[in-house]
Amino acid sequence: MTGRTQRFWLSTGIALLMSSVSAVTGPTQDQLNGADAATDSWLMYNKGYKAQRYSSLDQINSGNVAQLKRICTFETGDDGGFQVTPQMYNGVLFFTQSTRTFAVDARTCKALWVHKYKMDSTSVLQTNRGVAIADGVIYRGTPNAHLIALDAGTGKLLWDTRVADSTAGYFLSAAPVAYNGKILIGEAGADWGVKAHMYAFDAKTGKKAWTFDLIPTGTQKGADTWKRAASATTGGGSTWTSYTLDVDTGKVYISVGNPAPDFAAQYRPGDNLYTDTVTVLDANTGAYSHHYQQIPNDDKDYDTSAAPVLYDVDGQKRMAVATKAGWLFGYDEAAQKQVFKQAMIKVTNQEKPTTREGLDICPNYSAGSQWSGPSYDPANQTLFVNAVDWCGTVKLGEVRLIKGQLFFGGAMKLDPAEKAIGRTAAFDAATGKKLWSYDLPSIRIVGGVTSTGGNLVLAGAMNGTFYALDSKTGKVLFKDNIDKAPIGGGVSTYSVAGKQYMAVAAGNTSKGTAGVKNVGSRVAIYTLP
Repeated sequence: MTGRTQRFWLSTGIALLMSSVSAVTGPTQDQLNGADAATDSWLMYNKGYKAQRYSSLDQINSGNVAQLKRICTFETGDDGGFQVTPQMYNGVLFFTQSTRTFAVDARTCKALWVHKYKMDSTSVLQTNRGVAIADGVIYRGTPNAHLIALDAGTGKLLWDTRVADSTAGYFLSAAPVAYNGKILIGEAGADWGVKAHMYAFDAKTGKKAWTFDLIPTGTQKGADTWKRAASATTGGGSTWTSYTLDVDTGKVYISVGNPAPDFAAQYRPGDNLYTDTVTVLDANTGAYSHHYQQIPNDDKDYDTSAAPVLYDVDGQKRMAVATKAGWLFGYDEAAQKQVFKQAMIKVTNQEKPTTREGLDICPNYSAGSQWSGPSYDPANQTLFVNAVDWCGTVKLGEVRLIKGQLFFGGAMKLDPAEKAIGRTAAFDAATGKKLWSYDLPSIRIVGGVTSTGGNLVLAGAMNGTFYALDSKTGKVLFKDNIDKAPIGGGVSTYSVAGKQYMAVAAGNTSKGTAGVKNVGSRVAIYTLP
């Protein structure tokens, strides 16, 4: 194995302190506001509020990246979902798995502390994607739909707020966002028939500050887009990855997932707001601002799930979002209108209704862009996106809601895994025109993509390969396999004491990754020798 490995097997019980961490007091709100441009940190799931996943660091660049070496590896001792991007502040990496939160030295992989959360109820899904960091506190959701706060220096539990009933299918998998003394997070669980919400909680107390219903009812705006039969049970509207925020306007951008039942659209005629949208709210009050719907009345489980990216190009404020349906959408925020819709992969039969006989579609619901959105390179005005080209067959079936069970109203059969194609592609950020693509036949690319000022595009594949591409051409400049651990997480890059590092999350063996061997989750750190 390349590099030094820190193996850490957590015993039962509460947080185990491996060594002391100096008291943590930040990041401040000013530091969070500047996170997109910062080079000494990676503060959020998508680096900063704009979710650009771009670092101007260029010490590691297209001319020397071939010399990159893995210097250490931290093994969590778990398998299952591992879809985080390691987040770094003050020389410490923070990341999560289902019920554990880790603090690890960002240069040596030395374990500093680990907190194990003891759930008081069951959960339908264990995946967790990361944390929010603010004022010396780490915030995260749990599989049993609680929001918790931990001391960033010690891992000590500070407060624990129950958000929803996990036995009904609710869970919190998204990496929350901290903003102006509030923690923003929404529920997941649409596939189990929940009616999801977006929330803000007081960062000091965990008390709920506001709620927005993502499945509107009664006299709420959008309720008339659900023309339900009197006896029909419907829901959906998960937010399960993370969120994007415009500091200038104080607006939060929320990617909202599919309606339920997933495939039986006849039970819910209408556009079904706010499902399959990017919905924009006032982050301080929860007041509705506007929305963009990518798929009205979705009947193929084509969530808008990955957080959108905000950027400026040609004097316009833009927002772009990649979807499970395989499309990259671009919007003019001033005019609030769509400016491009570009296919990232093969798209077929999406406009045809789902049938009991079965409809062949591309992509299937495990393809397209799942929990990882675009990266934006401002120097080259380019968007980079990971997606999976993989088809399947969707069928209508029985519609019956049973508490805690999947509420699909049908089924989807995936094509053989060897037919899947993983793709990293570049698109003109102004027009959506495709510039180049890098394909891996029979290997999916589902994790996050990161771009840098060194003209690099960084990503990983489900065969365990971490790779760097030339951002202008897509040429492969570096490859290294991380112990055959499937890479479903992202790559963060940061500078400590004047030296640039890259941290990669590998070992994802969760739902939607059929055909891969379970390899324990790990974070690998790279730098130049």
